[in-house]
Amino acid sequence: MATTEIPQPPGWPIIGNLLDRNPARHREKYGPIFKLQPGAGVPSRVMVCSVELLNEICNEKVFAKSPRAGGLKQVRNLTHDGLFTALHGEENWGIAHRVLMPVLGSVAVKDMFYKMHDIVCQLVLKWARLGEGATVMVTEDFTRLTLDIIALCAMDTRFNSFYSETPHRFVESMYAFLEESGMRSIRPSFLNDYVYTGSSHKYWEDVKVMREVARGVIENRRTTSSSHKKDLLDAMLNGMDPKTGKGLEEETVIDNMITFLIAGHETTSGLLSFVFYELARNPAALKTAREEVNSVLGHGAITPAMLSQLPYITAVIRETLRLNPTAPAFSVMPKSNNPADYPIFIGKERYPIAQNQQCVAVLSEIHRDPAVYGDDANEFRPERMLDEPFGKLPKGAWKPFGNGARSCIGRAIAMQEAVMTIAILLQCFEFELADPDYKLVILKTLTVKPKDFKLRLRLRDGLDPTTLMGRLLSGSAHGVAPPQAMNLGSLGTRSLGSEAGASPLSTPSDQQTELFVCYGSNTGTCQSLAHTLAAEAPQHGFSPLVMPMDEAVEKMTDNKAPVVVITASYEGEPPDNAASFIKWLTAMAQGMKDGGNPLAGRLHAVYGCGHRDWIDTFQKIPTLVDGTLTRCGSKPVAVRGFSDAANDDIFNEFDSWADGSLWPALEREFQKSQKSMENSGSSADFGKHGRRAPSLNGGRIADLEVVRSRRTAELLQNGCEATVLEAETLTAPETPEKRHLKLRLTKDVKYASGDYLAILPVNHEETVKAVMNRFGLAIDSEVLLGGNLQSIGSGQISLHTLLREFLELNHPATDKNIRAISQSIPEQAQRNYLEKIAASRGAGEQRPTALQLLQLFPTAKLSLVEYLAMLPPLHVRQYSISSSPLQEADTCTLTYGVLDGKNGKHNQLGGAGLPGAASNYLADLKPNDRLWVSVRPSHHAFHLPKDLTACPLILVCSGSGLAPFRGFIQERAAALKAQPKISLAKCTLFIGCRHPDIDAIYAQELRAWEKDGVVELRYAFSTAPKRSEGCKYAQDLLWKHRGTFMPLVTDNQAKIFVCGSSKLVDGVSKCVVQAYAERMRKTTKEADAWFRAIRNDQFMSDVFN
Repeated sequence: MATTEIPQPPGWPIIGNLLDRNPARHREKYGPIFKLQPGAGVPSRVMVCSVELLNEICNEKVFAKSPRAGGLKQVRNLTHDGLFTALHGEENWGIAHRVLMPVLGSVAVKDMFYKMHDIVCQLVLKWARLGEGATVMVTEDFTRLTLDIIALCAMDTRFNSFYSETPHRFVESMYAFLEESGMRSIRPSFLNDYVYTGSSHKYWEDVKVMREVARGVIENRRTTSSSHKKDLLDAMLNGMDPKTGKGLEEETVIDNMITFLIAGHETTSGLLSFVFYELARNPAALKTAREEVNSVLGHGAITPAMLSQLPYITAVIRETLRLNPTAPAFSVMPKSNNPADYPIFIGKERYPIAQNQQCVAVLSEIHRDPAVYGDDANEFRPERMLDEPFGKLPKGAWKPFGNGARSCIGRAIAMQEAVMTIAILLQCFEFELADPDYKLVILKTLTVKPKDFKLRLRLRDGLDPTTLMGRLLSGSAHGVAPPQAMNLGSLGTRSLGSEAGASPLSTPSDQQTELFVCYGSNTGTCQSLAHTLAAEAPQHGFSPLVMPMDEAVEKMTDNKAPVVVITASYEGEPPDNAASFIKWLTAMAQGMKDGGNPLAGRLHAVYGCGHRDWIDTFQKIPTLVDGTLTRCGSKPVAVRGFSDAANDDIFNEFDSWADGSLWPALEREFQKSQKSMENSGSSADFGKHGRRAPSLNGGRIADLEVVRSRRTAELLQNGCEATVLEAETLTAPETPEKRHLKLRLTKDVKYASGDYLAILPVNHEETVKAVMNRFGLAIDSEVLLGGNLQSIGSGQISLHTLLREFLELNHPATDKNIRAISQSIPEQAQRNYLEKIAASRGAGEQRPTALQLLQLFPTAKLSLVEYLAMLPPLHVRQYSISSSPLQEADTCTLTYGVLDGKNGKHNQLGGAGLPGAASNYLADLKPNDRLWVSVRPSHHAFHLPKDLTACPLILVCSGSGLAPFRGFIQERAAALKAQPKISLAKCTLFIGCRHPDIDAIYAQELRAWEKDGVVELRYAFSTAPKRSEGCKYAQDLLWKHRGTFMPLVTDNQAKIFVCGSSKLVDGVSKCVVQAYAERMRKTTKEADAWFRAIRNDQFMSDVFN
């Protein structure tokens, strides 16, 4: 076919088509492709306006994203090689993308729900308090909303835009920067440099302000946070690229922080503005959307589960993005650097594309392509975007989030906050155009928004701001009464086997069959599913081996065990840890000879994860794996399963496939527990995908398996039996109890002062009985064992023993556990109250355990098996050893606080916690009792220096945090006793406790060591500060003595050791930084840098909880 010159409209002298910003006019005249010349000496840009042509320039083997044109080129002055503005091939893009994918998966985004809800409620209450018939500037408030959401969700930072008349300085600079970026993109560069000098100066000042604010957020996170927050900022600061092993440099972190703040709020605020513009103009669509919201939300608060139950709202969003894509275009460029490859032809080999020529996908025109959307392509019709018709759209017909590997990484965040915001606003307000004659005018910066768009509002359902607040925060406009407290003795003896359709779980009585469980996962979701499946495998007669797909290549080559592959697709490409597997599998299929079956005799099953909005590549890799394994001779043992993240039900969908398809198929194939399968009935009445309930046989619960944790096995194998020599209380009565335990170890066990002793505890008797009472079980109930627990009994074990010795009864309930309990509660009001509890955890509150929730909600129909499935195996606890082997080589001591459930942090239910399993286990030990222990080394830096005469020590602790330092001081005392003439380096102990007369533990012993010159003591008494130099806490006392200790640090290389709570460690860290800045006359920034340099060298900390 003959080539065709791409048409180009005439332009102005020098500037060409630089000011031409109306592609619709040119498309109408020139067709779906034309060129624009942005200025003399600048290569022309090819503008693509049809779906057919778009698909050609979206071929990532030929073209790559090129942010070299328009406003995006100017934004690169701020964000450099960040995710949005990186050039093709820049290394930092790949590192950042791989580091951030795990915290942007569907499960991680779902965890952002309550932070998003917090900000949406601020918007709703602001509008409600404006009064009946108030007019609101929609775009401005949606900009405040989306900026605050992304700041809070991504980096735990609040801009509080709804609480200030003037925006945050970052926001002011950002808006000015974006506006000027747009202007710079349409000016010849010489004008920016030599004519608009004032604007250019302000432009670069705004860049400086935004980067300073971002750097301040990073410094604040590093100096004030004692634990990882599992958000985007934490991933950028601490994450490592699984491919290269590299992390992100601080400047790159700043680039991407600003990228998320800009791109993460601009597009979504525009989307929400266009949604309400379209709904206000289309009463029928508004009515349908409101009816859907009414049917799902009713008069209650929105919950995470409801987001996936709003398909019409999702369709409204898709249709709005079709007509008004807020990122209205993206640019690509041919990848090849070889001039011989050019020209490249597109449009069925008609249109030539030159080397380095920009091709712009004009989404505002592509999304209205009449060849795809018909004669009503310009009409707002959400029905065309409902799931079924949306899934049938041709490839490339909907691209508002960009293309391929460079598509929007924050898409899930944007969709979730948009669905939530629209649903809540439709639930709460009636609205109409403030100006019935309003004509849409597009405001263009980096993105597009409706200009001067206003709505007039009034509250629905007779609400006023006060009752509305109750609805938003309490689950109902009228409130929800909490359930009555449950008397544990009132449950009677309800039989677990009485539930309809109950059937026993499989009990493997023969030798277990090896099973490979392989996962391909960038975000962690598929990895979690793999471990979930592996935990259930022994119940079905299989011994699982879990590994990334890339590690399975060698295993599958040498072993014919059945394999289950759980994987996702990332724009049609395999996950990072599955690329080698796909390459191996594809090569095997391509290299097969006629009739060859290299995987003959193998069995496989495949499960895929994805999101249906990625139309072109949904389930591409799972489908490829399943089909290629089959072509190579492997037999699919079960129909390929899949989860759609849009349904917000990944784990339940996976459970349904595993229980209903995979396990029955594998059991049939390997003839596992045939009798059990024949007798199985329907699942127990529990939610949508409940686990099968156990049956009672002669009063015993049948066929239950508990998998022993690897850590437990390691402890029993590598540990030793210790004998209790001393067991004493160190504190006064009516005071939080702290105790001392002395143990004799076997002679082959060695330790150093500062090391840990791991112990294997049992659960407190009170907790065990509470479980048995909740499920109406007799104390002598027994469980038939199989699988990994056969070694502890001949077929059966006391249920009391199982609960006491093998399971973590104090394990905090996860969100998944809470959802499962909620689904088992028949009363809607009680479910609402439980969800309120889940959403209301405040600072300092512990999550309740599943047992505590079941006690609070006695009507919950959770079965025992379902409850036990929520509990991980009992794991070891580590305690700092509080002695030195120089004192007695074959003994050690522990110093610990006893958690009796009455002191310490309160949980979300407003009451005390449960008795601590390990501390109460230790407290019950008496002299001559025996227990299993294992020595675990502490961090290599958390030990005494080898030369006790050269390095001064500053030790800071509170309460039982004294433990390792008692060992340090004891070792110094033993060294001095062995060599009386040595001169020990100075050692100062700052120790915090409540009162000298009630909990100054080891006081007499410490005073004796002080008298011998081993240590200098400094006490801080929180309830008697007059007796501790006016200081209540150890960090306060340290600050008071900064003139003494700081010279030791700066001049004598003294080491600072801290042991205690995170609050103590944070307080001491700040004290040291401020003391250094004061002494050395440094700025806080310089002092922070110094402190980071001495961490784990001169400053060591051990945080306990």
